[in-house]
Amino acid sequence: ATGNWSVTPTGTWADGDYTLTVRVEDDAGNVKYSASLTVTVDTQITIDVIELVNDSGTRGDNLTNDANPHFRITVPGDVNEVSLSIDGGVTWVKATQSATPGVWNYTWPGTVPDGDYTLNVKATDNAGNTVTETLHFTIDTTLSTPVIVLDSADDTGIQGDNMTNRTQPTFNLQHIDDDAVRVTVSVEHGGVTTTFDATKDAGGWTFTPPTSWGAGDYTLSVSVEDKAGNTSHSASLTVTVDTQIAINNIELVNDSGIP
Repeated sequence: ATGNWSVTPTGTWADGDYTLTVRVEDDAGNVKYSASLTVTVDTQITIDVIELVNDSGTRGDNLTNDANPHFRITVPGDVNEVSLSIDGGVTWVKATQSATPGVWNYTWPGTVPDGDYTLNVKATDNAGNTVTETLHFTIDTTLSTPVIVLDSADDTGIQGDNMTNRTQPTFNLQHIDDDAVRVTVSVEHGGVTTTFDATKDAGGWTFTPPTSWGAGDYTLSVSVEDKAGNTSHSASLTVTVDTQIAINNIELVNDSGIP
């Protein structure tokens, strides 16, 4: 006669491989052994790294100016599925396993609007373990167009004619976004272009030449870069520095003596 027997470990097994064999002895003293069976206990799963691949700001700040964010997920080699969601778990998409074991990738196919997001990543392994981790990231694809104007106090001609008799005039830089990390002013004069860093104070961004300018025309433009790596450039502004005036001739018109 045959029957089914079962065995359950009396204690909890730690993760690892276990090899089992069965020994059977009947009433007559006959003994038989089964073939061995190896089972793996796996109760753990991790997500090792979640990376925003096209991070365009400071590396690791999870800020990008790409509306199609690309994520790379690093997990143990026994993970068989990785899913991602950016809408709080309402919609999930499946990442693609790369040629490198444990590395999965996904790039959002549609344009993701500017804003702050929480990426949920869910991984499942061969043993059925599941884990979820999150990554906060920001998409910023826009930057205002800056404007440069001659400070009214230094526009010494007719207001708005961009003529001045000041050799170190101040320029106001307008429409500079709060997340700007670099603002520069390029100055072209006599065929030579020089770039300077602008200055920010409580009143905003300004530029004043570090040395005195001679008479002539100067063409200025502003470039701005924000935390996400977006750049924007102003239209050019030409100002004229005129510090000289002369009286060419003084004549007594009704001179009645000897000419």
